[in-house]
Amino acid sequence: MPLLRPRLVRDPLIVLLIALLLGACGGGGAGDGDGDGDGDGAPVDAALPEGWQSLLEGDWNLAPGEEGYFCVYATVPRDIDIKAFRPLIPSGTHHTVLTVYDGASPADGTVRCGVGSNGQSMIYGSGVGSPDFAFPSGVGLRLTAGTRLLLNLHLYNSTDEPMTGRSGTLFQEAAPGEVQHLAELVLAGPTVGLRVPTGTTTQSGTCRISSITDEPIQVFALSQHMHKLGRNLRSVVTRGSETIVLQDVPYDFEEQSFQLVNPFVELRPGDVLTTHCTYENTAATNPPSGAPVTFGESSDDEMCFTDLFYFPAQGANFICSF
Repeated sequence: MPLLRPRLVRDPLIVLLIALLLGACGGGGAGDGDGDGDGDGAPVDAALPEGWQSLLEGDWNLAPGEEGYFCVYATVPRDIDIKAFRPLIPSGTHHTVLTVYDGASPADGTVRCGVGSNGQSMIYGSGVGSPDFAFPSGVGLRLTAGTRLLLNLHLYNSTDEPMTGRSGTLFQEAAPGEVQHLAELVLAGPTVGLRVPTGTTTQSGTCRISSITDEPIQVFALSQHMHKLGRNLRSVVTRGSETIVLQDVPYDFEEQSFQLVNPFVELRPGDVLTTHCTYENTAATNPPSGAPVTFGESSDDEMCFTDLFYFPAQGANFICSF
């Protein structure tokens, strides 16, 4: 049973899932951008930087002004322990979401899809400007042979010309025995009830951390996800009469990354995590009138998530919203 037992959200706008994710200590996101748009999803091994391997990649093409989604399906060929990720996010890539997928079809390759095409368990993702993400020593992910992966690409061509590219995920493999703690990722905050009125306001939502066991989780990295109107994100844990501030940071939509937490923060069953998001919704930031904005997948909509990377993995759903 999952330690984090978030409400399973089936609305496609939520399962859209934000990639707000990832990046941590240093490094820059790499982008190939030379995809031929044929949708075969084949990796370009010759272009791989030293020490990195391709997990999966997909070619895509967009018409002028088009926004849409492509899904890359792949089957893990062997057991792999992962200690670092690097996103391939060429121009036009709004975000990527990598999940474990239980279905037998579609076949491996790249197809057009929608925002709700995701597996249940999220293992990585990237947003605008995401750098490399390296797990702390002893922490990582384990993929077994035959596991199916699904990479959902949210793409947007804001130009007047056709655009093609190749987006995906690279990884660094851990040595045998190097990964001792298996991690997973959960996004905590308000979803369909989020509404950002005109002006400068703070909206919030909660995630209850509960379990049938007494086992705590260890949070080793945090990130933030809002869209263009976001200005600050504050994450607070309530434990009885005790208050723990996980983060209270300015937000920049163009620089989305994970920050490692040292020492790790222990969250326990019964804790309540509240995410507070501050927005600036004016005629200048949201022309022409600064009209109210609601939750949604587009950059012109809004979101409000604390992104938690923790161990041990519990098989939790990737959205926690109450």
